[in-house]
Amino acid sequence: MTNIRPVAALLLGGMLAASPALAQSKGQIERLQSLETQVSALGGPVEVAQLSPSVAADFEIRLQNLERAIQDLTGKYEESTYQVTQLRERLEKVNADVDFRLKELEKGGGAMGGAMGGGAMADAAPSKPAKAAADEKKPADKPAQTAAANPPSTAGLSPEKQYEQAFELLRNSDYDRAEKALQEFIAKNKSHAYAGNAQYWLGESYYVRNRFPEAAQAFAEVLSKYRSNPKAADSLLKLGMTLQQMNKKSDACTAFNQLLTKFPEASASVKRRADTERKRINCPA
Repeated sequence: MTNIRPVAALLLGGMLAASPALAQSKGQIERLQSLETQVSALGGPVEVAQLSPSVAADFEIRLQNLERAIQDLTGKYEESTYQVTQLRERLEKVNADVDFRLKELEKGGGAMGGAMGGGAMADAAPSKPAKAAADEKKPADKPAQTAAANPPSTAGLSPEKQYEQAFELLRNSDYDRAEKALQEFIAKNKSHAYAGNAQYWLGESYYVRNRFPEAAQAFAEVLSKYRSNPKAADSLLKLGMTLQQMNKKSDACTAFNQLLTKFPEASASVKRRADTERKRINCPA
């Protein structure tokens, strides 16, 4: 009995001394099993071999480096995702603002469509007394009125400045002069990056004055000539709305339906507007 006790004590002491190493090995095995599970999920074969202490130490270092690299990549991915989300939110706000401005533009054009169809300009002077109005009808005043209807000179201006000048006329509801300025820009700069935008706004200048046949043709030309332009999806939407105003419901519904299939990348505001118009005129599903 006395000989057994020292042996038992030695065995117990050896187990206690080896327990940290066993715990560390257990931790490595659990991490290896975790990696095996992940690699298996990706379809790769995994084989586990018995490793010598030196190889295990090297593997431990590499494993730690791999974990740190994965953590860094995860952080960068989350940061990129956040930035993309922020950009999407900003883009949605810009699209919503543009959509609101266009609606206001259409409301103003609809209210003044009859007057503007006769050639009056939105920035005309306030109404004058009857005598002054009669004086303006004299033949001597006709040259001045004709000059006022022409857009500003574009001599010496870059294409970008010409476009800005035409767009400023449109923004000021000077639709007659904006129409001429946009037509001039398109004629001189057919291959310019802004040509598609100019064609779209030309259609808008017609639409707000209830000149729907010209508007439909202008929007259709954006789709045929500037298919990759950012305004192409908007043009298809406005083409549908224009055809609707021309009592061509079937064609309008076709345009609204094609918007989602031909332009899946269109902004959310354009898609919502198309869906609203489809429901409003009861387009078939």
